[in-house]
Amino acid sequence: MPLEETIDDSRKNLRLTLELISQHGLTAEPLTYSIWYEYASGKNADLNAAIDRHLESKKSFTEEVIQKLFNQYIAESQIKLTEVVREELKKLFAEIIEAIKATSQHFSESENQLENINQALLPNLTEADVDLLVEQIKHEIKRLESTSSSLKEQLQQATREIDQLKSKMAQYRNEAFIDPLTRIDNRRGFEEKLESVIDESKSDKTPLCLIMADIDHFKQINDTHGHLVGDNVLRVVAATMKNAIRGKDLVARIGGEEFAVLLPDTPFEGGLKVAKNLQHTFECIDLKRKNNRESLGKISLSFGVTAFRKDDTVERFLQRADEALYHSKKAGRNRVSGL
Repeated sequence: MPLEETIDDSRKNLRLTLELISQHGLTAEPLTYSIWYEYASGKNADLNAAIDRHLESKKSFTEEVIQKLFNQYIAESQIKLTEVVREELKKLFAEIIEAIKATSQHFSESENQLENINQALLPNLTEADVDLLVEQIKHEIKRLESTSSSLKEQLQQATREIDQLKSKMAQYRNEAFIDPLTRIDNRRGFEEKLESVIDESKSDKTPLCLIMADIDHFKQINDTHGHLVGDNVLRVVAATMKNAIRGKDLVARIGGEEFAVLLPDTPFEGGLKVAKNLQHTFECIDLKRKNNRESLGKISLSFGVTAFRKDDTVERFLQRADEALYHSKKAGRNRVSGL
């Protein structure tokens, strides 16, 4: 589970991350940024060891290498975390079973002891014998109460721990599908939901639209104003798109500056309208620096829109949206194209 960072830690790690990216001649793409930020923070020993080995080999950090490092040491760490939670659950259940077994054994022993006391209740008992038997009975009653109370406390504690583990599982699962920078779905989350939305559209015979969007000249924004401003632009775009959609709709960041919007129950014309509204919204945004309110100018996005067709595969659906986006870029950017 990630360790909490102070603001100073975050700033220090950010500076070191950007230095490392620049030192190795890389661009601050999301995956590149993720692995080097993790490296700078020192929280992921396995990742750091893998990067150190690669540095010693004098080989360059290609896209394939970065993708492999991310998949193996960051993306899969979410899966490992859920495996840890499962192991904790197994251990907890084993403890509960042992507690129940121990309680059953205590009950059985008390039952035998009480039966022995019952057999000792003979007509010719002396007063001393009766006093002794009463003390034995009181002792067994206290023992049973103690055992029952102990089991109750153990089960209550187990219930609390199970609730905590369930929360952890939900948290780990959610984080695996969320883009850490913009806090909207990442490609993984998008692809998982895409298939279920398509199945629902087929089953209910309802329309489904997909919008692909790309920030125009995003590299120029990074080069001119720096990667911190670029990150803020990504956050603004994500928040603006999220605020513009309905409850059933989904917005995701699926690449560096590329976003996708899924629109269930929306025909092609409706998808075009949503994309044009978004285009107009971004045209009206004037970006400013937080510290001095200096204007950073306007941003624009290009959009590609398509509707799901009955003979579509997932791949064909995505490809057609990408083609529509390409048409917008080729036609001069800051526009909406539909296929």
